[in-house]
Amino acid sequence: MTRVARFALIVGLWMTACDSGPILEPVVVYASAEQEIRLAAEFSRFTHETRVPVKVIVGDSNVLTDNVIDNRGTPAADVLLTSNVADIWRAADRGALRPLTGTAVVDVPPLIRDPDRLWAAIQVRYAIIGVSPDAGHTGPGSYADLAKSDFRGSVCLSSVVLPLNRSLVAMLAEDLGVKPAERIVRAWVRNLGAEPFATEGELLDALRSGTCAYAIFSSSIDSEGLSTIRPNPLYLDIDGIGVARHAHNPASAQALVDWLLRETRLRGPELSNGKNIGVAGWRDEDARLLAERAGYR
Repeated sequence: MTRVARFALIVGLWMTACDSGPILEPVVVYASAEQEIRLAAEFSRFTHETRVPVKVIVGDSNVLTDNVIDNRGTPAADVLLTSNVADIWRAADRGALRPLTGTAVVDVPPLIRDPDRLWAAIQVRYAIIGVSPDAGHTGPGSYADLAKSDFRGSVCLSSVVLPLNRSLVAMLAEDLGVKPAERIVRAWVRNLGAEPFATEGELLDALRSGTCAYAIFSSSIDSEGLSTIRPNPLYLDIDGIGVARHAHNPASAQALVDWLLRETRLRGPELSNGKNIGVAGWRDEDARLLAERAGYR
């Protein structure tokens, strides 16, 4: 959505509010550009129903989370939307979020919300294994299988900087222990058919072209034409949402989060390891150091 289109949308929403009652104070949401685009229609409907405008401040998830933790940024955040579990977990751990009071959080599956209701998932994506049309031998059944010598030169990965990959490594460390998980990641690196790609789009291009036979990528990306494998357990990452501790408009912030969670109605994680996704946030620094030692960039 262009800046002009966003301005027109905001003006239209405010005019609607004027026609039906007094203009209320906007609720300020910190989010990524992708989330702003994806949720634009939901924000519009929320404003239409409640007359509360939504003002989105776009930025990097890590930077926006730091701003909420340190209570800085103009205007201050009422709602924090993060692009990964590590950031929303960190905000809660640092005392920067207030408990969600709406009824919708109760319906979010327990494995993808904070036990103390400080945050909840608003989007889930799984780490699936894609298969190239040129793959000729028996495929892997798990993430660990990709570490076998049978797959030397046939594996592709995107950068560990991407949240889904970091969450995957964190959950491997949680389930298997740090040293066994590191051995698997080291073997992935040995089995690479190309250096890790900066984006999942580049990764899928390599998979389709036959540069590699197998790759780990997000279930949220368009993988048309490729076969996929869903390992058991199937690891995941989330977009998280919470209300800022220092929200200037907490009532409307709670109402917006409750509304969005009701609209989303996420199901429980598929083939889960049974552990709360917050564990991946807690293990995030372990995952970063593990990947660094293993040479996974």
